[in-house]
Amino acid sequence: PALFSLRSHRLKIGLLLMFGLAASVCMRTNLNMAVVCMVNTSVYQVDPRAATSSPAAEECSRSEDHEASKEYKGALEWTAEMQVSLLTATFYGSLVTTALSGSIADRFGPTRILSGACLIYVIGTMATPLLAEHSYHAFFISRIIMGLAEGFVVPSIGSMAGRWFLPFERSTMAGIYTSGNQLGAASSSGISAALCASPLGWHAIFYLFGAAGSVWIVAWLVLASDSPSSNRFISDREAKFLETHVRRAEQSKSIPWRSMLTCKPMYTCLCCQFAYTFSNTLMQAFLPTYFRDELMIPLATNGLYTMIPFVVQMVMKSLSSIFADALKRKRILEPTAAAKVFQSTCALGITLSLVALAFLPTCEQPWIAAVCLACYGFFFSFGIPGYFTALMSIAPQYSGTMVSMSTVAATFANISCPMLTSLLMLLVSENIQK
Repeated sequence: PALFSLRSHRLKIGLLLMFGLAASVCMRTNLNMAVVCMVNTSVYQVDPRAATSSPAAEECSRSEDHEASKEYKGALEWTAEMQVSLLTATFYGSLVTTALSGSIADRFGPTRILSGACLIYVIGTMATPLLAEHSYHAFFISRIIMGLAEGFVVPSIGSMAGRWFLPFERSTMAGIYTSGNQLGAASSSGISAALCASPLGWHAIFYLFGAAGSVWIVAWLVLASDSPSSNRFISDREAKFLETHVRRAEQSKSIPWRSMLTCKPMYTCLCCQFAYTFSNTLMQAFLPTYFRDELMIPLATNGLYTMIPFVVQMVMKSLSSIFADALKRKRILEPTAAAKVFQSTCALGITLSLVALAFLPTCEQPWIAAVCLACYGFFFSFGIPGYFTALMSIAPQYSGTMVSMSTVAATFANISCPMLTSLLMLLVSENIQK
C-alpha cells in the first residue's frame, strides 16, 4: 500500500515514533515552563531589568503588586544556578549512554529498548513533585537518571527508521516522526502554563505527562516490532514489499568505526546537528524566562508565545520534507544537492530570525517576538530534509549508530547552550552593576 494509506502499517509506526518522541520531550521539557511558577524568584533574583538600560524597558518594569508578577510567585527557593543545573542534568546523563545506545539498538532491536527508556522517564516524571519539594539533590539525581534513559531514545528511533522506511520516503517520514520534538515542546509549554495558572498547580503537570507516557508505552508494545516480518498487524503484501526494498544489509559483528570516523560528510552532518540543537535548546530552555523577565507578559500568554516556534516547526517539517522528496523523485534536485539547498536555507534563516529576536521586540510590542519566532520555526524545519536526511542516507544499515553519533553532538549542544547563555547573562549583569 501507499505510504499515506489507512492500511499502511509503516505510517502507523512513524506516528507511534512521533508520539513516543513527543512524550519523552514533554517529560523532559515540562520543567522549563513549570520552573517559572515553582520558584520564588524574589528570594535570589536581582531585578531582571537591571541588565537593560532602555527607557521603554524602565517603563515596563514590573512592580511587586503587578498582576503578572503575582502569577510567577512559587514556593521553592532555588537560585538561578540551581535551576540551570536541573535543566541540564538530563543532558549530562544522556552523554554517558548516547555513544553506544545506537549500536545496542541496532544489535538487539530498538522496540524494547525504546519502551524501557520511556518507562524510566515516566517513573522520574511521576516522582518529580515529591522529590522537588523534599530534596533538591535527590531531584537532581533523578534528572540525571532520566538523562541516562534519554540517551537511548533518538538512536532507537533512528534504528527503527532504518528498518521500516523506504529510501525515497525517509525525508517524509523523518519530517513526521521528528515532529514529535515540536509536538512535545508545544504541548508541554501550553499545557504546563495552563496548569500552573490553574488551582491544580504545577504538581499536575508532571502527573499528567507521566500518565501520557504510560499510555504510549502500552500502545508501542502492542503495535510495534523490530522488523516488518515480525509484526502481527502488518499485511503480508506490505511486509514482503518492505523486506525487499528496505535494503538493510546484514551487520557484521564489528561496526566499521574506521570508515565512519574518516567520513567527511558525517562530520559535516555532526556540525549541522550541533548548531541545529543549540538553537533548539535555547528556545526550549529560555523562552519562558525570556518572556517573563524581558517582555513581562502574563503566565498564560507566556505559554502561548512559547508554543509559536514549535507549532510552526511541526507543520513545516512535514511539508518541507514532502516537498524535498518530490523534488528528488522528479529529479529536479539530486539527493545531495537537495540536502545542501535545504540545510543552507535552514542555517541562514535561523541566524536572521535570532538576530531579529534579540533587537526588535519590546515589552510594549511583544507581538514582534511572535513574528520572529514564527520565522525561526519556518526555517528550522528545513533541517530535516537537509542534514538529517543526509545523515540517515550515509549508512542506512547502521542508522542507529549514525544517529547515536549525531546525538552525541546534540548532547554537547544541549549542555553548552544553557551554560554559555547563563554565563553571558551573568557577565552582562555584573557589567551593568559596575
